[in-house]
Amino acid sequence: MKLLFDIGFLVVLTAAPAKATEWLNCSDGDKASFNVLLGNMNVIAVDTIEVEVGGKKWSTRGEGATPVTKGQAFETDDQIYIDVTDDKMDAIVAQLRLFKANEGNDYVSDGTLRVAGVGAWAVTCSGP
Repeated sequence: MKLLFDIGFLVVLTAAPAKATEWLNCSDGDKASFNVLLGNMNVIAVDTIEVEVGGKKWSTRGEGATPVTKGQAFETDDQIYIDVTDDKMDAIVAQLRLFKANEGNDYVSDGTLRVAGVGAWAVTCSGP
């Protein structure tokens, strides 16, 4: 009986759709970058954020960077807004504001990246 249960459980697990994640990589091409790992869902699902400006790094993973956390994130058919806060959620560290367009196989995404106390840049993005 346990064997039947185990087989049934495995069948259910393999029948569930996989949740893919993809990186959205934004950069000004020189000084600033904002990379975010997004889940493939019907709503924006921010997993990991990495920001780098002039050699200074911030990351939700922390690894060798100043720790930050995900603030609010918002997505419509033509916009993505993502805020990054300090690890105590006391202050905004970075803000990504994008406009996106999709026609057939063509996809473009451009906007602005602002890092508090550091600067602001026009960015171009690639990714999902």
